Amino acid sequence: MAKNLKSKKEIIIEGVVNGERVSSRQLEELIQDGVKKGARRMKINADGQHGIGGRIWPLDEKIEIVINGPSGQRTGSMGMFGTEIIVNGNSSDDTGWINCGANITVLGDVTNGAHNAGAQGKLYVQGGGGARCDTMTKLNPRFDPLQSWYFRDVGDSFAEFKAGGIAVVCGIDPRNTDNILGYRPCVGMVGGTIYFRGPVKGYSEVDVKQTELDDADWDWLTTNMKPYLEAIDRSSHLKKLTKSKDEWKKLIPYTHEDRKELAEKNKPHLSRFRVDSWDEAVGKGGIFGEYIVHEQTILPYITNDVDRRFKPIWSNDKYMAPCANACPSGIPTQERTSLIRQGCLKESLELVLDYSPFPGTVCGQICPNLCMDACTRGLYLDRPLDIKNLGALSLDLKAPKPAPPTGKKVAVIGGGPGGLSAAWQLAIKGHQVEVYEADEKLGGKMELCIPRDRLPVEVLKKELDRIKDVGIIVHLGNKVDKKSFEKIYKDHDTVILATGAHTPRVIPFEGHEDVVAGIEFLYDVNKEKATDLSDQEVIIIGAGNVGMDIACQAYANGAKKVTAIDIQAPASFGKEQELAEALGTEIVYPKFTERYDKNEKKIFFKDGSSMKADTVMVSIGELPELDYLTPDVNIENGLVEINQNKQTSDVKVFAIGDMTGAGLVTHAIGDGRKAAEVVNAMMMSYDYVPEVKASIPYGRIRTIYYEGERETGAVHDFSVDAEANRCLSCGTCRDCEICLYTCYQGAITRITKDDGGWEYVVDEAKCTGCGFCAGTCPCGVWEMVQNI
Repeated sequence: MAKNLKSKKEIIIEGVVNGERVSSRQLEELIQDGVKKGARRMKINADGQHGIGGRIWPLDEKIEIVINGPSGQRTGSMGMFGTEIIVNGNSSDDTGWINCGANITVLGDVTNGAHNAGAQGKLYVQGGGGARCDTMTKLNPRFDPLQSWYFRDVGDSFAEFKAGGIAVVCGIDPRNTDNILGYRPCVGMVGGTIYFRGPVKGYSEVDVKQTELDDADWDWLTTNMKPYLEAIDRSSHLKKLTKSKDEWKKLIPYTHEDRKELAEKNKPHLSRFRVDSWDEAVGKGGIFGEYIVHEQTILPYITNDVDRRFKPIWSNDKYMAPCANACPSGIPTQERTSLIRQGCLKESLELVLDYSPFPGTVCGQICPNLCMDACTRGLYLDRPLDIKNLGALSLDLKAPKPAPPTGKKVAVIGGGPGGLSAAWQLAIKGHQVEVYEADEKLGGKMELCIPRDRLPVEVLKKELDRIKDVGIIVHLGNKVDKKSFEKIYKDHDTVILATGAHTPRVIPFEGHEDVVAGIEFLYDVNKEKATDLSDQEVIIIGAGNVGMDIACQAYANGAKKVTAIDIQAPASFGKEQELAEALGTEIVYPKFTERYDKNEKKIFFKDGSSMKADTVMVSIGELPELDYLTPDVNIENGLVEINQNKQTSDVKVFAIGDMTGAGLVTHAIGDGRKAAEVVNAMMMSYDYVPEVKASIPYGRIRTIYYEGERETGAVHDFSVDAEANRCLSCGTCRDCEICLYTCYQGAITRITKDDGGWEYVVDEAKCTGCGFCAGTCPCGVWEMVQNI
């Protein structure tokens, strides 16, 4: 709150109004507002507010600020020319911080950091200063130097890193009669002058020297002493303080020439120190003497060969690319794009069949493409690599020729994506594989419940035919029970369980008997047996991806309105949710179902609300049917229990896919490949050693090289070669030769291998371990390791 006095140019600003303290920001706004309205003298009744009197832009008239009461930190900070500040009492830390020209008078003591980083202006102190006063002060040759005057003494670390300005310490009635400049003053001081009167100890003799005052010093000191003492009401001491030049000393920093001379004089002789002191104290060669094999001479600043601390390693393919790491099937897209860039398109397309028999069906159609979500380019440059279309290109590939027969027999129970993935891998390795499928068609949920507009029949058929071409024996319409399982178990070397999860979960609310299982609705749609939903309002309990497929099919079967409800934020994402919402599906959450009244055609919720519902479907997941298994296979919480190798408690039986936990189709395919690798190793009598690679950190990829190729706009034309060139090749060498040309020592050589591949090798004798190769590699292939 501000009050006018007799003159419009004089106001009082209160730091406490109606018993409440005014904040520092509000007080500064009141001061600035007063200046704007013409006030030129202000009395501030402070209550510890910070920064009082600072940042008032210079005007034609002087601004005078008188502070009564406790003044907070940074009083007068960034004070400008034309501002006069008087503090009636002590002042807190950082008084005059970054002073830009204000004159500040403190009728008391200042605490720590007074005039810290000041450049212009004056600080008159009636008492003494705390620690680290006058540190990091500056010199601007366009203006008079900063002045800091202390009547008594100052605290520790005075004038630390001082670069300009004049400080005067009068030494009247000091707190420390033995040392008026405190502990370790002038450390790192490179500019300015300190005049002092009284004893001083322990100043930094490597930075400053103590000298007598010359006539010019004495003239300046005596001339400026009078206005200082008048300002702090201590004029009675003028005669005493100006009686004799001999009572005063000054500290000034060494000049550049002084420092050069001192450095040369005190230059350490390391070789003599090692021989005369170090070896004598700890033994020849030091504590590691017995391990040192090279000559014990002082190493040059730049070393090579065994003397390097670090050395570069060409770690090509040591790490997984983020896309491959995110793909549950483990497909290494960076290797596929590398082959394309080398002109090996056929080999690139065939590579994906080593990981999945469904590149067109899954990668190219139904997969949410987690690989694209993890793509470095998509996260840090523009759009991700179009891996979806790369997958679709492999649709028309022929099946590879299987290896010679091994005589081993494997049974796969379940002809869905997981089971067919395992069967594919094992058949290619030469094993006899039999697939037992309960339905009349192969494909599992891909065939049974994924809508045809998301997965065209002809795409799935092509890939199922290719799987059959590797010699897999298929038994359709063959639902395995306990008796047939025992026979299958007996007739085969290994059994892989892949029957999925098809029994719908239910919520036992009142009326749940009248609810339709969403998964069964999808089965009926694909078998062209689905119920007509014309003009109906449909409620789907569960807003996951399957729930979104159900919503789309409900609209296709005539539904007027579809609402998906859930107890939490929907788990659906990607194309499934986009398609459902485009058709008009509304997603509502959180909703907890209380009951469903079929006759009233209403569903009621625990929050008291209700919705019209001609038909209610539930889609909260499915459970596997496991009643055909023997007691030797452990079951936990309705799922088959497995180890990290997909092996059950029966060493001959493996389990994959939704039988072991819910997942995407691509998870089941990855499970099938993993199980096939372990089964193959077990039947062929060698130890299974999984390939373990960490994902390369995004920070290792130098995206700056591709900034000029940044794409804009959402629409793009797909081109195989263009996409291959867009790939950042994370963790896999692009053969760009940047390392070759950035190595100043010429220590890197490119070697072409017999198989057409390449590698980069380092000449240890030339390499200095500078790290330029690692710092410039676009793909993060080079890395620096300790040279041990």
